[in-house]
Amino acid sequence: MLKIIILTLCLTVLASSACAETIKIGGSGSMIPMLTDIAKAYMEQHPGDKVEVNQKSLGQPGGIEALTAGSVDIAMSAIRLTDAQLRLPLKAYEIARVAGVVAVTNDVPVSNISTQQLCDIYSGKIKTWEQFGGNDSAILVLTRPESDSTKFRLRKSFACMENLKESPAAVNLPKSQDMFNALVSKSNAIGIVDAIAMAEGIGKFKAIKIDGKNYSQYETGQWPYGYRNQLVVRNTETKTAVKKFLEFVKSPEGQYLIQMNKATPVDFSL
Repeated sequence: MLKIIILTLCLTVLASSACAETIKIGGSGSMIPMLTDIAKAYMEQHPGDKVEVNQKSLGQPGGIEALTAGSVDIAMSAIRLTDAQLRLPLKAYEIARVAGVVAVTNDVPVSNISTQQLCDIYSGKIKTWEQFGGNDSAILVLTRPESDSTKFRLRKSFACMENLKESPAAVNLPKSQDMFNALVSKSNAIGIVDAIAMAEGIGKFKAIKIDGKNYSQYETGQWPYGYRNQLVVRNTETKTAVKKFLEFVKSPEGQYLIQMNKATPVDFSL
C-alpha cells in the first residue's frame, strides 16, 4: 500500500523531491553552451528535475561511449553517427544545424582567402601572412584532433582538406575551449570554431571568408562548412525526464534558445 501511495504522489506531484530525476548530458564540446542554456530553461519549468551538462568536452566518441556505459543519459553528437555507432541500440535526434567558421586572431589583416590558400596554410606551404598583405610573422596554425567534429567537418567541407597532411608545426588543441582561448590570446593565428563560439567571441577574434563566402551563408547552402547537432539516447531509456527534456528541446522555447545560440533549429519526431 505504501508503494502505491508513493507512486500516486509521483504521478500527481512531479515537482516533489521524491520524484525528482537527474539527466546527465555529455559529448561534443561545441554543443555545451547551447545545451547548458536549454537545460537551465528546462529546469525553471521542471523544478523537480535536474539536468547536468558536463562542462568538459568528452568528444563525440566519448559521449557515445559514456551513453552506452550508462554514465550519461543523453550524448551530444556534432557529427553523424558512424556505421559502428549506428549498430548500437541508440536513437539519434537532429536538433540543430550550426555553421563552422575559419577564424583568425584580431591582429591578422586578412578578411578573405581561397580554399587552396586555406589548405596551403594548414599544410605549411604558406608560412606567413605576408602573401596576403600582412607582416612576415609566422602563421600560427591551430588545429583539432581528427576525432573532433570540428576537424571532421572541415575535412569533409573543403575538398583539398580531406586527405591533407597538416604541417608538423600546427598546434593540436584537444578541446573546443582550448581553441577559443588560443584565438583570444595568441597572435597571427588561424583556427576553426563554430558559429556558437563566434557569438561568444565577438570582438575577441574574427571570421574570414573562404572564396568570398561567409559562414552566415550556411543556411542558404552557399557556405559548405557546418555541423548537424544531434542528441542521442538509449533505445531502452526509461527516465520520464529524458523524454520531457527532448520535448522541451523541440518546443518553441527550446527552438528559440537554439536560435539564440546562432544555430538553425531542426524539427524532429519523438
